[in-house]
Amino acid sequence: MTDAEFYERMRAFLHERRPDLPGEVEPTTQLWQAGYLDSFGLIETLALLEELTGHPIQIGADDLPSFFTMKGIFEAFVAT
Repeated sequence: MTDAEFYERMRAFLHERRPDLPGEVEPTTQLWQAGYLDSFGLIETLALLEELTGHPIQIGADDLPSFFTMKGIFEAFVAT
């Protein structure tokens, strides 16, 4: 999956979760600060990542900063 394909899928997912938030989500948008992610959203994002990558995603405390932006998520879990 390319980064552009991933960002398109993530944008759709985030807008579906939070249709009340205005504006475009960019690869470097701070997802937690902008209100797109919260603790429940993190669980839903993990499920989406598992669907997109086709394998289980295991995270630890050190992985949490990867979830600050779509770019971080892509680089940590999809591009590898």
